[in-house]
Amino acid sequence: MWVIRSIILLAAVVALVWLGTKNAGTTATFHFFNRTFIDVELNLILVLSFIAGMLVWAIGSWIREAQLRLQLLKARREARRLQEEISDLRNLPLEEEPIIEEREL
Repeated sequence: MWVIRSIILLAAVVALVWLGTKNAGTTATFHFFNRTFIDVELNLILVLSFIAGMLVWAIGSWIREAQLRLQLLKARREARRLQEEISDLRNLPLEEEPIIEEREL
């Protein structure tokens, strides 16, 4: 569900950025690593950089969510192991050890 909400939010923000910069009509020279793009509209550069940022954020959040899910899985396994250990301890038979009395001579 959060993925759908994120996609809708992303589309809304992209639309707002696009509409906000559409009337500017400003062009710029864009250098991307060793390539140069001449007279690119500034709104296109802004939207593409925003989308790139959102993709980096999404990848980072997916990695973090996977890490948290693994931690949760490990914690559940540990809790299950401890519950089994407690159950085993409760089921141990009670044995009385013989009491040895020391007698004084």
